[in-house]
Amino acid sequence: MQGQQPPSKPNPPLGSIDFELTDFDEARRALDELPAGVEAVQNLMTGDWEHKRRKPLPSDRALTGVALDWVVAMPPNLRPYATCEQFPRVVNAIAESWSDARFSVQVLDHMINDYRGGRRGFPPAVRHELDVLHAYRKAQLGG
Repeated sequence: MQGQQPPSKPNPPLGSIDFELTDFDEARRALDELPAGVEAVQNLMTGDWEHKRRKPLPSDRALTGVALDWVVAMPPNLRPYATCEQFPRVVNAIAESWSDARFSVQVLDHMINDYRGGRRGFPPAVRHELDVLHAYRKAQLGG
């Protein structure tokens, strides 16, 4: 009888429902478990990336000396007043990058555009100031 397959189950009558006996506790556990990948997506949606951000520094709450010098040196129509007030950390980063024109364009680009996904974005006045600085810096590079 080697090589022979066991007899197959007869086809159920039309309209019948095929089921298997299951333990209620096992069924409950199966319902409580999230499918693979769902938990990771939920974490991303709730801002899970925030734990990857560096810890705030005391200098994030105020403009650094480098940033103050940079703001004062800017033409008055380019000074990011709203950004200085609301996001000194952002101005500090821009000021630190400003000596390297290409790098400063990248810094501004990453502040303006959401490459990570799920970012809230800046208030309109701040966004406008960042857009103006970005355009100004790109123009200085000839682009």
